[in-house]
Amino acid sequence: MNKGELERRITALTRELNALKRRRDELNGEAKGWAEKRNEINNQVKNVRGEVKRLKQLRDELNKKVKRLKAERENARKEIAAKKRRIADIKRELELVKSRKPSESFKALQEQLEKLEWKIQTTPLTLEEEKRLVEKIRQTEASLAVHKKIRQLRRQKLELQAEIEALETKAETFHRQLTKTAEKSQELHQKMLEKIEKINSLRLEAEKAHQKYLEFRQQAKAVHEKLVQIADKIKALKLKLREIQEERKRKYELQIRKKLIETAKEKLKHGGKLSWEEFKALAENSVEEQG
Repeated sequence: MNKGELERRITALTRELNALKRRRDELNGEAKGWAEKRNEINNQVKNVRGEVKRLKQLRDELNKKVKRLKAERENARKEIAAKKRRIADIKRELELVKSRKPSESFKALQEQLEKLEWKIQTTPLTLEEEKRLVEKIRQTEASLAVHKKIRQLRRQKLELQAEIEALETKAETFHRQLTKTAEKSQELHQKMLEKIEKINSLRLEAEKAHQKYLEFRQQAKAVHEKLVQIADKIKALKLKLREIQEERKRKYELQIRKKLIETAKEKLKHGGKLSWEEFKALAENSVEEQG
């Protein structure tokens, strides 16, 4: 391959090399773009995962509250049931006591007792009369005790009924709070599931972006390898061209030197004056011939 052919070949390969460099840079740019997109999606995944963690914490706190409200509601219901059983016991006891209720009213019996006590304290009585009065007082007090027991049981029943109403209100409040909290917990759980679904979708996108990144990186690598091969070819051709140029230069210099020597010898024959180049060429030639 002569000098002209080498130069044309080097020019053609250089054009191809530059085109490959542009293509490689384009592919690396595409790869970089996909890598940035992948990293951006991964950051989104990280942020959404943080949101999922926050929602889970809130949901778990609400679930704990639901559990506590359930326990409080059940405790209130148990207290209501216990008090209702107590009222049933009181009703049964009240029926029994009512069966022994005297015909006289509480007020009449109270007045009667006061009169009997006053009489026994102020009136001289025989032993027999005093015994009859004491027995009468005992019977009156027993009748009054029945009235008092009925009053006591009725009061207890009313108190228990009031307590039951308060507990029922309390249990209903717990139930409303429980229902509202459970609904809120379910809403948070649904949001959490939606976020998890979003994470899965983003991960698929990130995986696709990563695959694109790998594809363009592989293509860029293949182009770069071809580029290196062409660069090596250009380097080898340039080396060969340089060798040809150096050989041509060497031959040219030899021709010039030969001409200078011939001119110098011709001048010496005729007693002419030598130029510095002619003198130097003649001297170097003499040294070479002697060597």
